[in-house]
Amino acid sequence: MSTVTRHALRVYAALAELKGADDDVLDALIPFFEPVLSVMKGRVFDPHVFSAGVRRLYRWRFTGDVASQFVPRLERKGFLRKEISAKDGAIWIVQYDDNMSGEDSPTILSAFERIIDEFSTFPPKVTDLLSYNRSRDELKDMLIRFLVTMDAQGEGAFAPQLGGLEPGGETTELLAGLEEGGRALEPNDRYMCARFVTHIIRRRREFIPHLSRLASIALLTEVVEDFLKPTRVEAKSDLTIVLDAPIALDFLGCSGKHLKDDIVTIVRSLKLIGVKFVVFPISCLEMQRNLRSMLALPRDRRHGYTHTALLNREIDEDVVRAIANNPERALQEAGITVRQNSLDTYPNSHRYFTADQYEDFFSSILWGNDVPAREHDATCAALIMRLREGRQSSDVFKCGFVMVTRNHTFVRNVRSYCIQGRMINEMQEGPVIHQRELATTAWLRTGLGADEAIPRGHLVATCERVLQLRPEVRSALAAQLTKLTPERLEQFNVLIQDARSVRTLADRTLNNENVVTADNARQLLDVMREAMVDELTETHEAELASIRDELKKSSDEASSQIEKLTGEIRRLNDEQSHVAAREAQQVEAIALAMNKRAWWIEVLIATVLILLGAFGALNYMTGIVDNSKVWNAILALAGALGVVRLIFTVLERTLPGLSTLLTAYVRSSTRKQLALLGLSENQAAKSLEFRKGRIVVDNK
Repeated sequence: MSTVTRHALRVYAALAELKGADDDVLDALIPFFEPVLSVMKGRVFDPHVFSAGVRRLYRWRFTGDVASQFVPRLERKGFLRKEISAKDGAIWIVQYDDNMSGEDSPTILSAFERIIDEFSTFPPKVTDLLSYNRSRDELKDMLIRFLVTMDAQGEGAFAPQLGGLEPGGETTELLAGLEEGGRALEPNDRYMCARFVTHIIRRRREFIPHLSRLASIALLTEVVEDFLKPTRVEAKSDLTIVLDAPIALDFLGCSGKHLKDDIVTIVRSLKLIGVKFVVFPISCLEMQRNLRSMLALPRDRRHGYTHTALLNREIDEDVVRAIANNPERALQEAGITVRQNSLDTYPNSHRYFTADQYEDFFSSILWGNDVPAREHDATCAALIMRLREGRQSSDVFKCGFVMVTRNHTFVRNVRSYCIQGRMINEMQEGPVIHQRELATTAWLRTGLGADEAIPRGHLVATCERVLQLRPEVRSALAAQLTKLTPERLEQFNVLIQDARSVRTLADRTLNNENVVTADNARQLLDVMREAMVDELTETHEAELASIRDELKKSSDEASSQIEKLTGEIRRLNDEQSHVAAREAQQVEAIALAMNKRAWWIEVLIATVLILLGAFGALNYMTGIVDNSKVWNAILALAGALGVVRLIFTVLERTLPGLSTLLTAYVRSSTRKQLALLGLSENQAAKSLEFRKGRIVVDNK
């Protein structure tokens, strides 16, 4: 295990202990310095010798001045002992002991070993075109170096430009025992690490916290680059950050989901403490120029972040065209103000970056041949310095204005120019900072360890940039196919517009154009085609699965509806049965009541007739009521009934009697009772029969 790997794991543990604590976060970096302290053991601490050792190990831009600011921390940890103290300074003796290093955390080592177990089986899944063989220790060192530098070395960010600061003589011999580190990863290793990290993030989420913590070391080392930057938490700031054109496009989603999430997380955290974000009109023009130049190309000739986002369907081309037509409106709708500044505005501030200085800096820009792009960078640098109006500080939050970019060369050269022109000193922030430093600022200055979204998002965005298919790879394969099978070039142009095919090409070549040869060109085209076929097959299967799911869903819904209706019918039948039973009970009750009433009527009439007969017999014998009109009327009525009966007998007709009258009475009374209960005679007709003045209930 290399020095970087071993001590990076120690720093990981230190960061874990500091999370949520009030300790100085820079103390977590001290394990990185232990190898240098070990070779200086018993000697007088010389900041310049110490910084030279750090540069040899890690290739950081670490100066003697930065080393001097670590003295109190090293003394507090017991690595330095003050020997002599005087008005003009003090002398410290290095007292390093191997026992002071501490033990590696078993938990961290175990998690890291499990990650490496996964990594050791991963390369064959990416490419079988290359003989990519790395030992387990090599994989460990590769992954650690990728994570703790966040691929900055691959982008050339850590190449120190210290000139004559490197000590020689005895110091060189003293530091010769230190491991030569800090070299950039090989392109193939960079790609493999980035590919593995994205695989872990998508498939093995339990390892994400470990990767994020290691990635946060890359942000922490940003604090000691050039000079020791403040790390205290800010509660409020009046800083205005100007977004460079590519970062503004990231914010709008033109570079894909992951790059957008990265910058949006940073912006959101800094806005909480009052930081404002703006874009210059000249950057809007560059955004428009970049998008239109990409859209103007044939689809098979396009490349870059926006093209990849289109291939991955992370943004619609109509949205890209809308942004290209009016970037200012798109930014304002996204909450970013377009600050109307140009080289002609605010003449009273021109003395802070004069027109001559603008022309001089413009002529020094050598990182691009495109004149509008060079004018953009020179103009932005001039505008930032003018807006500051001489307000310079080592604390970015006290500078008033700063621009953020992804262009390392732009950051380094404009800062060097301002230092040479004595507009700032070596301990002050330049007018332009890198997005990495902005991420560090957002992470540390808004509260260390509040969450790890910023390191994680920045790591994912870094991997996305590494995994972008390089135009050189596409051009190399197209050139080989033109020579070998020109008739298949059109097929290649179609395949290069498919996201899966593009990813396969990048994987098989590890994004290295030198891998493409006449021997493997046809094979690469075939695997690209197979990838597209696989994608189409997966898409078709996904559509079929979606249709099956939809049909199953419809079938389940229909079954559920049928079951629901069946249950409803069953419920209604049960309810109807209950109602019928209740109605039957009510009808029986009515019938019972009517029959009882008819019986009493019969009894009453029979009693009256018996009494009248008895009274008539008594009168016949005694004659007590012969002259009574009432009695005579009764006798007349009886005689009339006798005559009527005689007539009906002679005519052989049936004379209605009491039974018939009672039947009519019972029927009429029953109808009224049924009406009072809300039942009709027709409903009860099937179960009721009126017979001889009675009601017979049939419940069959």
